[in-house]
Amino acid sequence: MGTPVLEVGKKVFGEKEVEEVAKRCVKRERPKWYNAIPKGKVANVYLVIEAQSRLIIRHEQETTDVTEIPTPYGFSVPAILNTKVQAVVRRTLLSMLHEWYDRIKETARKELLWDEEHDYGCTMRPFMKREKGGAPEEAFTGYCGKCPNCLIFGYAVQEGAGYNVKSRVEGDLYVATTPSERAVVQVTFNAVDDITKTTQMPGTETGALYTFSMIEAGTLFVGKLALKDVTMAELLLILAALARTARIGGRQTHFGRIKIHIPAILFSTHEEGGGYELALKILGKHREGAGLEEVLRELDEYVKRFGSQGVLVQDRDMGDKLRELTQEELDSVILQAWRDARVFKESLDLFVKKPEKRE
Repeated sequence: MGTPVLEVGKKVFGEKEVEEVAKRCVKRERPKWYNAIPKGKVANVYLVIEAQSRLIIRHEQETTDVTEIPTPYGFSVPAILNTKVQAVVRRTLLSMLHEWYDRIKETARKELLWDEEHDYGCTMRPFMKREKGGAPEEAFTGYCGKCPNCLIFGYAVQEGAGYNVKSRVEGDLYVATTPSERAVVQVTFNAVDDITKTTQMPGTETGALYTFSMIEAGTLFVGKLALKDVTMAELLLILAALARTARIGGRQTHFGRIKIHIPAILFSTHEEGGGYELALKILGKHREGAGLEEVLRELDEYVKRFGSQGVLVQDRDMGDKLRELTQEELDSVILQAWRDARVFKESLDLFVKKPEKRE
């Protein structure tokens, strides 16, 4: 069905590089408890997030402030937490999986040995939970526990209902390459009162005005994701979801448009580099802020130092290549990633059994 995954890999990574990339990915041909053990294969994915409209990037608590971090140069810069990036990428992946399943449901059920009485219903369903004496914390449920989304990004179960699966996608900060004083703007909005139909609120001297701190369009953020022990299909699926993630932050109906560039990937046995280190390198040379070309050039030089640590793939057009995958190519990647997820899940089931009961 569709294009072989290795052929899709050639389109994304190149004819010469794909064989080396394949060696750095895990292979799961059949369920085996040994497949559940970490294999020490890490894909360091270096990213540039380009704001294509104003962004509302706030702290985890209720505030209108932009998330910022200090630098040794005497100024702060905006930053995006990995939790926010991972959440929007995970939603993008879920939408890709549901579109695929709904479009070819009968074939999908046959290929995946899916129970015909139950449809694929994995979703991120947020709710608020509160520990005794603690502040409310947002949590998620609704995960199916057996699809690529769950087996790649992880999921948690209720106590006594099985075992949790840790995310194999890890990241840290995405740090802006422009000082806050140039990247953050204060924007004031007004709201129309439902009663008076004006911006004047009853019993107040002022109108219904509110102000947001927003990140200006054109701001660039650099960072890195570490993908651990992924198959070739899982790797391509995560990268495709990254490339297709188009919005982030608050009030996405009005703001939050982004473009994610994927100029380099290092396949190694461990993590190398990070967004903060790269951002400081760029800011040290460009105190007023760096443009996209300057950032990509500095990133290219930065990752070359890790070339001896594994297989380094550098291609500024990799994000565009992922966005240009045909439906047939993407279908093949999704199907194989789903097969890989099923094998991984069954391998985990075997691993948690007592050693004498493992096959």
